[in-house]
Amino acid sequence: MTHHDARRLRNIWALLIAIVLSGMIIMTLWGGTAVVIVALLALAVVKCRLVALDFMGLRQAPAGLRFGLFAWPALLVLLALAKLAMGVVLSP
Repeated sequence: MTHHDARRLRNIWALLIAIVLSGMIIMTLWGGTAVVIVALLALAVVKCRLVALDFMGLRQAPAGLRFGLFAWPALLVLLALAKLAMGVVLSP
């Protein structure tokens, strides 16, 4: 690992910590409203992508593998959003 790579990983690590802390603050201040849940799910996808590309070292991996590693959390987020939408629509 070069000095540049170590610096990049430290920067990504700091970004991941900032994303986690911002999610905690958002949830604490505004609770579990639908808008907050959507924002937290978006942050989760961003975190998955950063971890997969930088910490798992897949930034130069084949495009199919990178797509699959991004598609999986994106699919889970879409399912969670569908469940949230059904709960909002069906609640009295």
